[in-house]
Amino acid sequence: MRTLLLTFLLANVSILLMGQEKLHTIKKNGMEVQWHREKDKIRFKMTAPTTGWVTIGFNEFNVIIGAYLLMGRVRQNETEVVEHFTIGPGNYVPIKTLDDKILVSEVSGVEAKSVTTILFSVAVSSTCTYQKDLAAGTPYWMTLAYSLEDDYQHHSMMRTSVRIKL
Repeated sequence: MRTLLLTFLLANVSILLMGQEKLHTIKKNGMEVQWHREKDKIRFKMTAPTTGWVTIGFNEFNVIIGAYLLMGRVRQNETEVVEHFTIGPGNYVPIKTLDDKILVSEVSGVEAKSVTTILFSVAVSSTCTYQKDLAAGTPYWMTLAYSLEDDYQHHSMMRTSVRIKL
């Protein structure tokens, strides 16, 4: 019943997202990311063909080192999105352990039929050196990735990047 309710809620949020004037969508290697800007935040929706973690990341260069990662998972019907800073390939740490200024809010998600969908908001401004300012028009390389496992330290099944402008 909870899964059905969450699916219904996510579908309604998706309809609201679709109504936005500036809805952006990226689809690559089975993963889809949608986002739209509001006053002082960006709302994201990540969908991937997995029951493991799902991630997007931002960096000025097409490398994983120095990337600001937003890693989400649904585990035991609980959804979370954790901000990470990438020190090196496979070496990323939760920003919460480095700084207490967390930008993620309004997290929800569902796993259904081997697909994970996660929605969340991120404040566009940051004073933390481990996060990225997500100001309108800012160019970034967006990392898209997902894993078969919920363990954030588990390797990705798919990882790619695309050039975007927020």
